[in-house]
Amino acid sequence: MNQFIYVHTDSTITLYLEGKSYSADTTHPRFKKIMKSIKKGVRSPEKTAKLIKLFDIKEAVTEYLQGTISVSDTGVLRYKSEVIDNVLTHKILDMMNQGFEVEPMLNFLVNLRDNPSKAAQDELMLFMEINGMPITTDGHFLAYKSVRDNYMDHHTGKHSNHIGAVLSMPRLDVCDNRAITCASGYHGASLSYASSFGGSGHLMVIKISPKDVVSIPNDYKNQKLRCCRYAVIDEVPKNMDDDKYTHKAVWEDEDYNYCTCFNCGAEIDCADEICLECGEHQ
Repeated sequence: MNQFIYVHTDSTITLYLEGKSYSADTTHPRFKKIMKSIKKGVRSPEKTAKLIKLFDIKEAVTEYLQGTISVSDTGVLRYKSEVIDNVLTHKILDMMNQGFEVEPMLNFLVNLRDNPSKAAQDELMLFMEINGMPITTDGHFLAYKSVRDNYMDHHTGKHSNHIGAVLSMPRLDVCDNRAITCASGYHGASLSYASSFGGSGHLMVIKISPKDVVSIPNDYKNQKLRCCRYAVIDEVPKNMDDDKYTHKAVWEDEDYNYCTCFNCGAEIDCADEICLECGEHQ
């Protein structure tokens, strides 16, 4: 007999082998390889061992990022051989153990480590942990920005924030002192902070790379940030209900449609402001 015993649904595949079961869903980094190997059905000790190995998320993580990130058997995560131990890596390891997709969080970690400021890296984790901002599949995150009725920024009135706009400025022109609350730089915030700022106008959804964050002012309960670059990707309707609000995504790139809840690690639609798994506001 040279065929494997397995069950395949629209989203998962489960292999039964020698009294054990091995499962993977479509979010698994090696899902296509697993499918191909099972359907090929050539059984030998070497090929069977290789197939079982494909289910190993930890090894898949290392393969996906070509060794940039590795996870040891004892649960230690390394980035370019450096041990990283913080709230983000704890969440990554926990998600791996529960079988969740980890690609968005890994990409977020890579972008975070590309931030030239260690202080900014640490401060951003405070912002992410407290506000539970959604993470996109390319490792960026979503935040909010209040603007004027004509979509210009509140402070200068010179910068357009229409959907599709990408704003960029030299990093050195952004204040990196956490103790200075009102200072130069582009600003983003949590939904609760941004929606209460500036009175009338528009509330925009912005996409930011962790590497472009410069500082998190310390007197706003870590709900506000300064960065050197962001993209405007959506607008929050004015008649939103803070408890039930779900804005309709307007972008077309599929990479933006799925995010990861920073609170529990579940995959969510970027348009959902409430995580259906844990109930936390995103």
